[in-house]
Amino acid sequence: MSLKKPNSKTATIITTYDTDMGLVLNWLRLNKAITAAGDRRDLDGGYAVKVKGKVSKSAIRDLVKDKFGVFAKVI
Repeated sequence: MSLKKPNSKTATIITTYDTDMGLVLNWLRLNKAITAAGDRRDLDGGYAVKVKGKVSKSAIRDLVKDKFGVFAKVI
């Protein structure tokens, strides 16, 4: 049994570089896809930020994938 909603509006964005993360977050804000972004966390191979979206996680994933390709990942 999973407590997670099937159409969750929270997502985690992972990038390799800090500047890439800034570009991704600004792009999502320009497209009015997110309402809030958490603190940047250091990972072993990059950075991660939790965001709360106005749209679904799959819509956020599509926006990021279309613009940034392999430089950013949404999980």
